[in-house]
Amino acid sequence: MLRVLTLNLQHCLPGAGAGDGTAASGSLAGADIRDPATARAVLTALAEQIAELAPDVVALQEVDLGQVRSGRLDQAAVLAELLGWCHRRFAAAWAGPVTGLRRRPLHSALARPADDVLGPARAVFGQGPVGFGNALLSRYPITAWRVMRLGRGPATLLRRGNPIDPRSYRLFTATARNLLVGRLEPPGDVLPGVGVLNLGVTHLATRAETAHRQLDSAWGALTTLPGPHLLAGDFNLSTETVAALGVGRLLGDGPTFPAANPVRRIDHFLSDPLVGAPPPTAGEAAVPEAGAPGGSLPAGPRLRAVGGGTRAFVVSDHAGTWIDLEPVD
Repeated sequence: MLRVLTLNLQHCLPGAGAGDGTAASGSLAGADIRDPATARAVLTALAEQIAELAPDVVALQEVDLGQVRSGRLDQAAVLAELLGWCHRRFAAAWAGPVTGLRRRPLHSALARPADDVLGPARAVFGQGPVGFGNALLSRYPITAWRVMRLGRGPATLLRRGNPIDPRSYRLFTATARNLLVGRLEPPGDVLPGVGVLNLGVTHLATRAETAHRQLDSAWGALTTLPGPHLLAGDFNLSTETVAALGVGRLLGDGPTFPAANPVRRIDHFLSDPLVGAPPPTAGEAAVPEAGAPGGSLPAGPRLRAVGGGTRAFVVSDHAGTWIDLEPVD
């Protein structure tokens, strides 16, 4: 069995679970994570909660790298270290500070100054790469990585006040999105008969029509890879909407947003369609099956969810959600 957790990290801002008393460090509600020591304490508390759940893979969205607002930490690296895992990858959707000039990274890992067009200039002043994006962490080997840009939606022009006063207008540009895919190779007794799992993580746009297009592109790209597929992340779409789009097969259930009192599920898992499958198990959403893009079925073993759930963590305005995967007999 393979347990996969997905969580919109919200750059580790303390959330609904920050004062629930489950972390050894106590209540972290309202903690100022601009302080590096405090930011690391929050990540430590999160790692404790994740370890209690004991997932094998963690798919993260809204992950900071080197941002002032989160203590300038490499959040993916620190969390992997705290979990004791060696296999991780961060993929920046954009480079640059949150409140500054955002730009497309030259290489999404942002591991070197050369990965960002302004990286060499920052290095002169002793500053490392800065960015924001998605990440995958795994206790099992991931032998290859792929990143695909999913683009951004249209900008939004808002007016507040006098319509003839130019100062009443503000232009908001949409955030760039991407897909990060890891080639996971779990031990033979974890997913018997499944030598490789193509596991993707993404965070889609808040504008529905843009999210529809991005989801279709992400699933289409993922399913070109040989073997079974799993796409996880914050889709910003309801279960009913994703099912109606006919992209993949939904796994898992339970509301994930907002974390304090979840009323809707916008964080999802998609896997390959089944052929002549039995009714959904307790961990699978009872939604219509759908084919892969173009009507063809991807080759390789199929997976089913045999369990799962949701819970609020010390961070984020999303609840995390997980599924337990097994091969279909």
